[in-house]
Amino acid sequence: MTLWIPSQNKVRRFSTLLAVLGWAAVLTQLYLSVEAEIRAGRGAAFGVLMYTGYFTLLTNIFCAAVASAHAWPKSTAKLGDTLRAPWVVSAATLSIVMVGSIYFALLRNMYNPQGINFWVNSTLHYVIPPLFMIFWWQIIPRGGLVLSDVWRMLTYPVAYLIYLIVRGEATGLYPYFFIDVPRIGYGHALTNAALISGVFALSAVLMVFIKRR
Repeated sequence: MTLWIPSQNKVRRFSTLLAVLGWAAVLTQLYLSVEAEIRAGRGAAFGVLMYTGYFTLLTNIFCAAVASAHAWPKSTAKLGDTLRAPWVVSAATLSIVMVGSIYFALLRNMYNPQGINFWVNSTLHYVIPPLFMIFWWQIIPRGGLVLSDVWRMLTYPVAYLIYLIVRGEATGLYPYFFIDVPRIGYGHALTNAALISGVFALSAVLMVFIKRR
């Protein structure tokens, strides 16, 4: 299956599109989050705190950084080399596809954004995930992943889970209902986390298998 011939110029144009879309969406959402909390009387710092709890936003930042490293390789120096590594691109792809899938399956009926919020929400959940999957398909060469990359691809979501638990204990804030410890308890929260982690792991194995064929 070939979606387009990934010449260097085409890769850079597509990477630039992803980077611009991604950064525009996450920065706009940061402004909206801070503004909403200021209007609610909780202040800008609380808006930033809420913003940094969402896997959706952190993952879109991750993807925007990866796309930027491909769009402007000379300006991203050594960090760009890391962000262009096949397992890193794959980790970003795995996570952003899960963002879109989990939102569609569990969260889409809980939020009814309007106006600019609708644009940002649609970009973060419905536009970036499929575009980034196409990007991954073309960027990662056949044989570019090995089975041991699965563990490295899972580093980011596992780190987020640990961060979420520590953050929740410190602030009492949990961004998603299926891991809201005060509401459902540690037992249910950890069970849900284990189930989602299993889906992540199986998806990572599938991605490696696809690129090993």
